[in-house]
Amino acid sequence: MSHPVNQLFYVLGVLFLFLILMEAINLIAIQPRARKTVATVTKIRLRSAEDIRHAGPFSGKQKRKKNMAYVTYSVDGRSYFSQREIPVSADKDIGSQVTVWYAVLFPDTLIDPPSYVKLVLFTLLSLLMFLAGFLM
Repeated sequence: MSHPVNQLFYVLGVLFLFLILMEAINLIAIQPRARKTVATVTKIRLRSAEDIRHAGPFSGKQKRKKNMAYVTYSVDGRSYFSQREIPVSADKDIGSQVTVWYAVLFPDTLIDPPSYVKLVLFTLLSLLMFLAGFLM
């Protein structure tokens, strides 16, 4: 009976390894080709219940405290309007300044800011799953 449980933990460990790989690619390949700039909030939309339901599993308490906004930012003297909404804190109003990350080769494309927290979290969870599979 312990074999299916072991296999479950090993499969979860492998899934976390894939997540580690995706985060590492993001940090190594994508983030060095990104720059940050200051943007101005131009339109704010309060998050709906559906937005909160579809928020990622790692959003935590931030799910309720953030609104969605469109921003305008300038790169090399040219202004860009964000094509997608980005989360901003609830205390931001229209005209507020926020920091955004954009792709150097495609300045009209906003990207997520770099984060090592997910990489460390996925690594710990993967190690924990493999250890649990070994000990079960």
